[in-house]
Amino acid sequence: MGTANMLLGAAGPFLFITTVSANQTDYNLYNAMIAAGWDGQRTVNVNLTIDAGVIFSSSANTIPAFTIANIPANSSIYITNNGYIVGRGGQGVGKGSPSATDFNLTAPSYANGGTAFSTTFAVSINNLNGTIGGGGGGGGAGGNQSSDCSCSGCGGVNIVGIGIGGGGAGFGSAGQGYSWWKNNALWWSPLTASDAGTLSAGGTAYFAQYSSGVRTSGGTGGAGGGLGQPGSNGTGGTTARCSGYANYWTPGTGGAAGACTSGNSNITWVNNGIRLGALN
Repeated sequence: MGTANMLLGAAGPFLFITTVSANQTDYNLYNAMIAAGWDGQRTVNVNLTIDAGVIFSSSANTIPAFTIANIPANSSIYITNNGYIVGRGGQGVGKGSPSATDFNLTAPSYANGGTAFSTTFAVSINNLNGTIGGGGGGGGAGGNQSSDCSCSGCGGVNIVGIGIGGGGAGFGSAGQGYSWWKNNALWWSPLTASDAGTLSAGGTAYFAQYSSGVRTSGGTGGAGGGLGQPGSNGTGGTTARCSGYANYWTPGTGGAAGACTSGNSNITWVNNGIRLGALN
């Protein structure tokens, strides 16, 4: 990261001119200027350029990848984005995780995509050669495709082939869950994971396959959403279900899409470039 900064006169603005050439996580402009010698009170003139291929990402879906806040009045900010600013992807969803009673018919909050860019102050953005996208939602928990309601060796009920959703784009974590259930809330398969999301693509869901005699089946979790897209719902089969156990075999919904921006009314788009997700 190359930075030039100075004070213009005894009471002049702080000049923050920087080219960011390395990936950043949870970037906060206020904190970056403090680290460069700003006193946190003077007005600022900012000209920030993000190099091609550089990724601004987030460590959590509750934290924007790029935040502008607490900027003094009469300041000016101009950003040229030639890289990527992406919100955190939602985690994929499975059943029985993180606790045995989590059936996740509705996607939990950790499955939602995060916001890419947040500002509470006026800013001009040239995004001609860049991408700004909200995190993709995590894929929903899969249903199942086989239920044995009179399983003599497993306490009366055996529900198998439960899928697990993939992580959302924006590096959403892989989903975790169990693919089989039996005997009154005993999850009995190993804890299994789907695929995590990448920079721009959602992760592949886990397809839970089960074989016993002539029976082979599998429920599929939802795929993780792309940037600015919700996660897909999980799916299940059409075979008979055991009465009273709907929480175990019903598929779940995918996580919500993350927003491209928060505070879009404060943004002047010099060039739109690629913007994915809601402009909130």
